Amino acid sequence: MGVVLRWLPQVGLMVVLFAVLLVSNPREDLPTVAAIYAGMVAFSSMSLNLLLGARLPAIERLFGGMDKMFLQHRQFGYLALAAAAVHWLNPPSFPQFLASCDDLCKAAIESGEIGFKILMVLGLLSWARRKTFRGWRLPYQWWKWSHYGLLAAWWLAFFHLMQNRKMPVVYQQMAEIIGVIGALCLILYLVGWVLRMRRTKAYVVESVTRSGGVTGIRAHPKTHGIRHRAGQFAFIHAKKTGLREAHPFTISGGEDPDGVVQFNIKGLGDYTRRLHDDLAEGDTLVVEGPYGDFRYPDRGGKQAWIAAGIGITPFLSFVRSLPDDLKGEVEMVYLVRNETEAVGLDEFRAAADRVDNFSFTLHPSDDKGRWPGLSADAGHQAVLFCGPPVLRDILKKQFGRKLRFEYFEF
Repeated sequence: MGVVLRWLPQVGLMVVLFAVLLVSNPREDLPTVAAIYAGMVAFSSMSLNLLLGARLPAIERLFGGMDKMFLQHRQFGYLALAAAAVHWLNPPSFPQFLASCDDLCKAAIESGEIGFKILMVLGLLSWARRKTFRGWRLPYQWWKWSHYGLLAAWWLAFFHLMQNRKMPVVYQQMAEIIGVIGALCLILYLVGWVLRMRRTKAYVVESVTRSGGVTGIRAHPKTHGIRHRAGQFAFIHAKKTGLREAHPFTISGGEDPDGVVQFNIKGLGDYTRRLHDDLAEGDTLVVEGPYGDFRYPDRGGKQAWIAAGIGITPFLSFVRSLPDDLKGEVEMVYLVRNETEAVGLDEFRAAADRVDNFSFTLHPSDDKGRWPGLSADAGHQAVLFCGPPVLRDILKKQFGRKLRFEYFEF
């Protein structure tokens, strides 16, 4: 059921476009109608990808957080690739309209061919980005810059859609309507780009700490900082060679009225290792955000917080903003291999002493073995989790809709 729900927006788009096509009362043979339908799905998916890439707050709220929004962005990309391939392998043919296809029409047909090839290259690069070849992985910055090729593919597809006159009027009208809606998505993408510039602030790095492979960063704004809630994340990069790529990290500091931000970042890849080695006090840190909707329920009842490894960062933000008169009861478990790799251990223990309704348990697997898990009969009304996908999927099967988490595989 979870997989079905994750693909619900894509299924919904396909159903709506299928209904629109049926209303037009198509009279052509099935392969021709299928090719037209595939083209509609491909362009619509590309347009929705632009809309999701705009990072508009209203769209983020609609999807329940940017993590889930970017998951849908990827899935619409898969749908666009599949539909474009179907359209390209079996293009619609209308021999009776050959005479009316002037030079502009022919250019539009050719643009569709070029756009499809660009889309296929982008799909191949996205697939390669998720693979490791003999220890080598496609660098993030290469993939990121190539991803902007979607704009070129979209423009070519838009021209193909709006100027291809080699088809009946009813299909031309549908193509123009879908093209206008797609143009609106592009406009919103540009609006989102402007708004992102306004949500981007310059910070000065106050301190950089390094312990157990984790880089701790504390920075204050040069002028005005971002205003974030506990548990949110931001895209950050530094104005320094090798650190200019923007990556998302959870803000581990509490809700600071002065705009101070803190991050605890595990060195798991090339970029995070460079942060660990090269970032220094006084460097300029560029912070874009905040994003995300990972928060704990502040009503009564019993809830569990489960952190594994560097997944501790949102919970570190929670305890730094935790009120003394906490409503309900919170049971927190922190899973690590050994105590030396634990982050913020003193703060969690201090919070457990300070707040009556908050309990904290450290579970080092080297000493205690595998964590037995939570009891399904404990009466938890909500379970918050941040950590590896394998453990997340186990908890999803156990707690279903009670489980709250964010995807960080985007």
